Amino acid sequence: FPMEINYMTNTQIHHSTHAAEIDSRNDNLKIYVNGKIVPKEQATVSVYDAGFMLGDGIWEGIRLYNGKWAFLNEHLDRLFGAAKALDLDLGLDRAGFEKALNATATANNMTENVHARLMVTRGIKDKPFQDPRLSTSGPTIVIIMEHSKPLTTLVDQGIKLHTVPVVRGMPMSQD
Repeated sequence: FPMEINYMTNTQIHHSTHAAEIDSRNDNLKIYVNGKIVPKEQATVSVYDAGFMLGDGIWEGIRLYNGKWAFLNEHLDRLFGAAKALDLDLGLDRAGFEKALNATATANNMTENVHARLMVTRGIKDKPFQDPRLSTSGPTIVIIMEHSKPLTTLVDQGIKLHTVPVVRGMPMSQD
């Protein structure tokens, strides 16, 4: 299939939803890693982690406004649905994920204009092979949050939507 590839330039990024005001508070973030909240310099994941090694994991991007998680139930529905489809043990229930999100926000003194990336992988593998049964440590759970206030110019100039011509989940694809 002929495909046109367009790489986003810095100018294009400033017209997307990824454009945010620079915030020095992001220099000293605390990250949730497997039940502990640590300075970002200490937030590490093993090279044997299934997410690093194989991309075997799932994630959600969630926004925090006025101390409330936007569409939290929908995000958790999608997280749990994806985990079920992949037969991935999440290690926490819905209340556990909400508690972890809130604890991370509190540790970073965050209540407004926050972007959280909630990631769950199959965990550390015993050997560097694809078989999911080789991940015996349980899941790896990481939550990274940043102060992320959209650029004020986005309100006046709008954003550009980028799409790709690749359709995932086609019937002839392996699930």
